[in-house]
Amino acid sequence: MSSAAEAELGALYINAREAVYIRQILMAMGHEQGKTSLQTDNSTAEGVINNRIQPKRTKSMDMRFHWLRDRESQQQFRYFWRPGASNLADYWTKHHAAAHHRNMRPELLTAVKKIIELRRKKKQGNKNLEEFRAL
Repeated sequence: MSSAAEAELGALYINAREAVYIRQILMAMGHEQGKTSLQTDNSTAEGVINNRIQPKRTKSMDMRFHWLRDRESQQQFRYFWRPGASNLADYWTKHHAAAHHRNMRPELLTAVKKIIELRRKKKQGNKNLEEFRAL
C-alpha cells in the first residue's frame, strides 16, 4: 500500500466483502437487514468513500473504493469515522498515554476477583461431577 488511506480502504473492502454474504444469509433466513455500519479511524479513507474527498492518485484504489461506494448506494453499508483511541483493535498497534492504558484495563483485562470467582465455580462444578459419577 502506498498510503495509510489506501490500506484502510483495503481493510474496509475486505470487511465489507465478508459482510455481504453474511447479510445475504440473514436475509434468506428472513431477517431484514438495514445498513451495516463499518467504522474507520482514517478520515481520508472515510472521505474518499463518502465522496467528500477526491484523491489524485486513485489507480490502485479505484476498484475498491468504487465497489464500496456502489454498496453504499445500494443501502447495504454506512461508513463512518471514529477516532482511533476508541477502536479496540488499534489498542495493540498504537502508542497511547498511560492514562489511556488505565482507562482500558477494565475493557481488556479480567479482574482478579472475577478469576477467583470463576475458579471457585469450576472447583464446585468438578465436585458435583465427582458426586454424580459416584452414584
